[in-house]
Amino acid sequence: MSSTNKFVLRVPLDASRVPDFLPDRSVSVLAWHKQGVPQQRLATFNPQGQGSASFEFQQPPESLRVALGPETATPADLQRLQTVSVAVPTSSWQTASEVSLPAIQISSYHWWWWQHWRQTFKLTGRVLTSRGVPITGATVSAFDIDAWWWWTAQEQVGRATTDDDGCFAIDFTRGCGWWPWWWWVTRDWQANAVLVDQVTAFVRQYPRLAALGPVTPMPSLDVFQSLLASGPRPMPSKFSTSVFQLGQTLANTAIDPASLESLRERLIEILPKNFPLPIWPWSAWSPWEDCGANVLFKVTDTCAGETRVLLSETVSEARWDIPSSLDVMLTTREGRFREKTPGWTLVDYLFPANRSGAWGSRAGKEMAAPPGRLA
Repeated sequence: MSSTNKFVLRVPLDASRVPDFLPDRSVSVLAWHKQGVPQQRLATFNPQGQGSASFEFQQPPESLRVALGPETATPADLQRLQTVSVAVPTSSWQTASEVSLPAIQISSYHWWWWQHWRQTFKLTGRVLTSRGVPITGATVSAFDIDAWWWWTAQEQVGRATTDDDGCFAIDFTRGCGWWPWWWWVTRDWQANAVLVDQVTAFVRQYPRLAALGPVTPMPSLDVFQSLLASGPRPMPSKFSTSVFQLGQTLANTAIDPASLESLRERLIEILPKNFPLPIWPWSAWSPWEDCGANVLFKVTDTCAGETRVLLSETVSEARWDIPSSLDVMLTTREGRFREKTPGWTLVDYLFPANRSGAWGSRAGKEMAAPPGRLA
């Protein structure tokens, strides 16, 4: 492609320092700046570990950055990952329309991490009534849940419809290695009523502790001020200032992980031990670096335009840090609904008024209501 009247950036790549290097993978290279949309290229390597990517711009780009990552990464991923990146000064274009960067060195760590930054999960299972009868045609939604103190954020990771045996399968992937502030900004935090009750009841077992702060819709560090003040040793003024200044920015989803860890260390000195769920501060927590998943399910069924919730799991029922393959048995809380029951026909469904004689003659057997009807 001709570069006449265009500004060209050439990005050499060097993976020669990777032990036992093999040129069997591509690397995604992203360039983005203030004036335009991100541009993404896939760079290949020769046997010596050398590769390159090039980008063209209609005008000198301002605040241009280049990032490298796994070939499966999207432009949004590459802007949010803690990965190899460089800034290109605007002054680079003052004397030339073509700029070639020094070769970007790829470490063995990043070469390895780019193969493992995303983990694949497979969820399988069956949906049954409380009497063990399969439910067919139900919608099963899987959510990944994160919990921080008594706030949670959920993200739907997949959905499937149960077959005639009530079985379903859902595949999804999770990435890790994000910049913490990006991870926070992509989460929709809400105060979780179940956790509010559990945390409050757990802390109230110890009268010596001060009452917890107010429950705010979004995460706030103000909730911890009274707890810290009731601790066995005074909180250093420098620590107090840095942590609670952080509280002012947390509402804007910008956090400082180092400050949060310092806060956690103080809280676990004060709070009672062994909270029943693995949430912060009782458990170490850096989800932006964790490819794992915590999963809960919701099961719904639609009949005659009405959607009914058959099962909606809470944070107390979440499956924490699941394996890559997970098989579950989901039991609905609304008994007999869209069950696959031998003997039902289309006539029974269309003319439910006629079912009393036919079904009533089967003495001694509990029969299910027709599909789409609750008993």
